[in-house]
Amino acid sequence: MKQSFKRTQFPPESETVELKQSLGEWKEIVETCAAFATASGGTVYVGINPKGERVGVQIGQGTLEDLANKIKLNTDPPQFPSIEVLGPERSAVIQIHVEQNPVKPVWAFGRPVKRVGRTNQLLRRDEAHRLLEATTGRTWDAFACDDFLTRDISQKAVRDFLGRAGMKKSTPLGDIVRNLRFGDKTHFCNAAVLLFGKFPQRFFVEAKLKCARFIGTSLVNFLDERTMEGNILRQLDEAMSFVTRNTRQAIVITGKPAHDVVPEYPEEAVREAIINALCHRNYTEVGTIQVRIYDDRLEVWNPGKMPSDLSVAELYHRHASRPRNPLLANALFRTRLIEQWGTGTLRIIEACQPHNIKVEFESAMGMFIVRLKQLAPPSTKPESQPESRPESQPESRPESQPESLDQRVMRLVKDMPLTKAKISAQLGQRKVSGQLNKIIRALVREGILEYTIPDKPNSRLQKYRLTAKGLSLLPREKQ
Repeated sequence: MKQSFKRTQFPPESETVELKQSLGEWKEIVETCAAFATASGGTVYVGINPKGERVGVQIGQGTLEDLANKIKLNTDPPQFPSIEVLGPERSAVIQIHVEQNPVKPVWAFGRPVKRVGRTNQLLRRDEAHRLLEATTGRTWDAFACDDFLTRDISQKAVRDFLGRAGMKKSTPLGDIVRNLRFGDKTHFCNAAVLLFGKFPQRFFVEAKLKCARFIGTSLVNFLDERTMEGNILRQLDEAMSFVTRNTRQAIVITGKPAHDVVPEYPEEAVREAIINALCHRNYTEVGTIQVRIYDDRLEVWNPGKMPSDLSVAELYHRHASRPRNPLLANALFRTRLIEQWGTGTLRIIEACQPHNIKVEFESAMGMFIVRLKQLAPPSTKPESQPESRPESQPESRPESQPESLDQRVMRLVKDMPLTKAKISAQLGQRKVSGQLNKIIRALVREGILEYTIPDKPNSRLQKYRLTAKGLSLLPREKQ
């Protein structure tokens, strides 16, 4: 900070110049310094009114030091601009010159800002992280999460990871973190938060997964809905369970003593779509991963645009791998949940082909969408065209159409009355879902189920049993 001669003319406001009338506008001065540092640098003149006229400010003992400290303490990374006094101390103009910062963006008061024209613009989170990745060469998952400490790590999540990765569950945490490049014993990166955190949503509120089963083919009404939180492996498991209990399961005769159960959507394809979303989503975007189940399709919506050098059309063929979060992808590769060769989309397509399901990929509205769409069943062959396989050689063939949830409920209570909680547990649900409540109420209303305690329908001891009408509605071969 040095004394300089008085200047009588100052440049007008522009992309690199800001005029401030007094030091009372210190917060705006700090913000402008951060905005200049994010852009190409610039100069703030304090003591000039909006018309460009010099009004001057009074310089007291410690004035410049106080201003420099305010700029340093309220910017991140901290900025140390050069500050000069132009003119006499009783009516001086303070010149603050800011250099372009090599690491961008620079934050002011916890917000990323950039100079655009003559204004300071706030950056969206995704824009801020793109700038940060571009200027540091590091991806979002590799940045440190300063508030995440060792006490925030779930030992259960760590053991789950080690089991899936085929590693000894006694492996020290320090070795795991170092091996995965997740930081050290006391400092952890964002990937560690998502994979090992007790509650990652405390640090990244958008890191959730929402599932819904809708009635029909639109978003108007839903039968079941749930939001999955916790670490991403837990979210995956809970989402797969949701899909299982909200889609139909076909029983297939194979000639073996036990029948095979064929899901409505191939489990491998659904898992691949969900784990890809959890691994490759843009965690800086507002929004959550969504699994949407309709009568005719299943969709996985993933926040974030596709890489600029990869098109939707290329996803249907072999293509280069473009992991948005490479550290997280590497860890999930260890668990054998994903592969790193850009064939995830091809695996989804391959898994769906035998099931007459069309796979569609779409990039729209800042989301990447995987759509598993059921096609109409093939038409029956004319009688004049004999089957290529003789009937005397039984192969896998459907024994019945996939059972709906109401049929599964009817079958569970056919031989023994059950409480709603028991029905839910036997369906594989952790708790009684809204969909199950609706179905049981409807079956009772239609006389298919009846109460064992009819005068106390809301009793905690209430059980449900199949009526004669309900029994008559079950497929004959399964009675």
